[in-house]
Amino acid sequence: MSPRLKLFLEISGFLVVAALLGWGLWAMFFRAPGASLIPGQGAVTIGPGGLPVIGQGGERNLVGEGVSLLEPELAPAASQPDTVARGGATRVDSLTPSRADFSALSAKGFNYYNENDGRFYRLSDKGGEPVLLSDEVFKSVQNTTWSGSGDKAVLEFPDGSNISYDFKTKVKATLPKAAQDFSFSSNGEALAYEYIGEGVDDRWIVASAPNGEGQELIQALGDEARNTQVAWSPNNQVVAMYREPTSALGEEVFFIGLNNENFLSLQTNGIGFKGKWSPTGEQILYSVYSEKTNYNPMLHIAGAQGDNIGAANRALKIATWPDKCVFQTETLLYCAVPQNLPQGSGLYPELSAGTTDTIYKIDLESNLAAPIAVPQSGDNATFSIDNLMIAPAGNELYFTDQVSGRINRLRLR
Repeated sequence: MSPRLKLFLEISGFLVVAALLGWGLWAMFFRAPGASLIPGQGAVTIGPGGLPVIGQGGERNLVGEGVSLLEPELAPAASQPDTVARGGATRVDSLTPSRADFSALSAKGFNYYNENDGRFYRLSDKGGEPVLLSDEVFKSVQNTTWSGSGDKAVLEFPDGSNISYDFKTKVKATLPKAAQDFSFSSNGEALAYEYIGEGVDDRWIVASAPNGEGQELIQALGDEARNTQVAWSPNNQVVAMYREPTSALGEEVFFIGLNNENFLSLQTNGIGFKGKWSPTGEQILYSVYSEKTNYNPMLHIAGAQGDNIGAANRALKIATWPDKCVFQTETLLYCAVPQNLPQGSGLYPELSAGTTDTIYKIDLESNLAAPIAVPQSGDNATFSIDNLMIAPAGNELYFTDQVSGRINRLRLR
């Protein structure tokens, strides 16, 4: 590059830089406030605090600009629960204002115990005012087993004493302290229980009249009481069931009759058998658990009468216990199913305390199960169901919950 060209470029660059510096100093110190720095744009008036002052605007077509002229919409209110079970949140009504312990439904209504005054009451299945079953006061009742008619009951107390009481005749009888696991026959005229004496040779399944008279030794128990469930079948053929582990994967369940009958046995695909009779006793609904079920209870159904014992034994793929279920007919079943069961709940049912339940309807002919209701009420968004019952007409379910202990009603139709 020639010396003259180089000198020309250096002088030109100096003049450009000087001009820019001069313009910057003018804009900073001498420009009128509000004057635009951008060619073609009007001035913006600056108010106190350095923010632009809001001026009058011209007319605007807000609708054309997509701006609503209506009041802003509020967020939609949470949908109300259905009044009839349709598969989602379903409203329930409380039939009792307080706890109704050991409740049972018979043709005459609900029987229950009020721990506050130590008395038993009966409530119509339509609700209303409960009536006293008896003037007798029974303090600190720990458990109650009702006959099917609801006229008789066995009351158990914390000190181990047991009382048989007839609410119709008002007759009270003392049963042995060593008795446990009571079950009435279908007509309420007989009672079965485990008698647990001090020695293993003095432990029996016993049948007697409800007042304890006419005791008959049915089956020696030895040290197997923990594996025996006393449950008088509706057809009066069986008084108890005994489970014997055959492996880590299953048990053999034996049905014990009144006359040393040699009934067929039931083989299970899991352990921890707990059973519930169908209305006629033709089937047994039961739960077992295994490693495959995360040691949580899984419902099964099988034949349970005569040559049909063990027939059509199948899993229902519902994780709950039989005592959270109720039969409407031999082929229709409703169950309260925990939404989330902690692993190991089959071994330790107390792990499931307080879990939210969904009610399922199970068709035993098609083996199809579907959720029909998540119970809700004004003061309870969720329920953990203890005792599920059904109206004779099949149009309503009733249940008690673990928190309030009240009897609640849910409409099926």
